[in-house]
Amino acid sequence: MDTAEIGGIAGWAMELTERLGAPGAGVAIALENLFPPLPSEVILPLAGFTAARGDMSLVAALLWTTAGSVVGALALCCVGALLGRERTVAVAARLPLVKISDIEKAEAWFARHGVKTVFFGRGRGPHAR
Repeated sequence: MDTAEIGGIAGWAMELTERLGAPGAGVAIALENLFPPLPSEVILPLAGFTAARGDMSLVAALLWTTAGSVVGALALCCVGALLGRERTVAVAARLPLVKISDIEKAEAWFARHGVKTVFFGRGRGPHAR
């Protein structure tokens, strides 16, 4: 399929992956961590599809998207550390669909379950079961 036929985020992610290969998928996932409107639910299947087509190896797709996820998460952690809790909460309060009460619930969850939550629940909020 020609990427000109695909628009929006899916087209952008597919073009990035076609131009840069597996590193492009990693860049897209790193950006997904920093900019929530970029859904990994679009990027990861496209990387898998590209690997299934033989345009990149599955191992490369897995390694680069994992590395991109880690880099994006570390960048977000650094931003939070630089801003501090109060400024981070103030910025989050201005974002659409973000509630301060959800941030407080997440903090309480981490206070109780910390390491287990990070290890098992990447991408899940305090309501995940």
